[in-house]
Amino acid sequence: MYPDLDPRKLEQFLTDQDYQRIKSFDNVYILPFASQNGEAEQICFGIGLSWLMIRNLMLLSDISIHGPEDTPDLPYEAVNDMVRSRLRSSHVTGIANFNSDGYSLQVEFHHPDRSVITTRVHNEDFKMFLLECSHAITHLIGSKSDDLIVNRWNVAQPRDANSLVQLGKIRLDFNREQMIERAQAAQKLLDIDPDFIVAMWEIDEEIPEAKQKFLLGLDRDPYNAQLCFIIFCATWLSKKPQPDALQYCRKAIELSLGHGKAHMCAPHAAYEPQKMLRHSELGYRLLPGNSFAVNNYTIALNRTGSPEEKRILLAEEGISADPHDGGNYDRLIELYIELGDYENALAIAEKLQKLYEPTINKRTLYCLRQNPMMAKLIDSGKYDPAADNRRRIAELRQSIERKK
Repeated sequence: MYPDLDPRKLEQFLTDQDYQRIKSFDNVYILPFASQNGEAEQICFGIGLSWLMIRNLMLLSDISIHGPEDTPDLPYEAVNDMVRSRLRSSHVTGIANFNSDGYSLQVEFHHPDRSVITTRVHNEDFKMFLLECSHAITHLIGSKSDDLIVNRWNVAQPRDANSLVQLGKIRLDFNREQMIERAQAAQKLLDIDPDFIVAMWEIDEEIPEAKQKFLLGLDRDPYNAQLCFIIFCATWLSKKPQPDALQYCRKAIELSLGHGKAHMCAPHAAYEPQKMLRHSELGYRLLPGNSFAVNNYTIALNRTGSPEEKRILLAEEGISADPHDGGNYDRLIELYIELGDYENALAIAEKLQKLYEPTINKRTLYCLRQNPMMAKLIDSGKYDPAADNRRRIAELRQSIERKK
């Protein structure tokens, strides 16, 4: 994507000005535009529309929009519970409908420090409806667009309401484990509506030839920041440095300055990850409550020799955010060992072991497998997290005995 750029300079693109701006970005969830009491077709339409709005509003230059993988499939009626549980985030919700009179969206914006504001979009023309939705939500969340962004909103949009319905149906019909079925359904939709590249978000990067599909999709929709991040995931091998992967995080950030996942992951493939601390910090700020973002920020601070107290608090925050993600347990154990506090390290290691035995927790295994190298080691039988942690527990007990 950057043929004239030295691979070692690929990671040097975040300016001081952008860093300071991004730190202040509000982070926003765009929830499904559907009521729990709605008809099935209307629910699917609202889900599909919300995904399209994620794609479009990611292009705004002064806001951070959460990706679809982090956005809960919650109906309109559940927004208040969502707001109460995520006090550092804002939420867009509403109800979408279509009938013989046209297309409509009643939409609300919930900000933790402001009153709820609402607006309504209606148009008989489908393409104009989509454009007006993008404009209306942009205004509602306090952002702004320009001609460049609006032009990008007109690229790779669905051809009709049925495309949104079919995307929503895929989301409802298949769970995370049904990778093959989801991919087949997404490809069927793409065969009918090849420009609607948002449907590719439902194709898992582990599917054979997925990356080739994604690259073709990026040709059709070169402004799809989320697809750029997905291509990073399909390319990254957990081997540093890997500029062929990092380039897609860079492109995602250039398209969407507030793309938290791209900031979080960019240092993974860098020549000099210690010089990308700001990206790790931005990932942490833009993804509040995300245990992976906490873990990655803690690792970044380890590289810079940040005070142990700060790193301990971060690791504890990560465990609180997701008690089943073992990564932050590992960081906390390492920090206590660094301090020579083997008793506390042992206590955390014993808590971690409960996630591994008698059988490994599903969420814990999922988190481990997000590292491609770790997934290969587990699949090959060369790495057993339960046995590895048992050895660590035994070593910690020996260290405690030696201190007596």
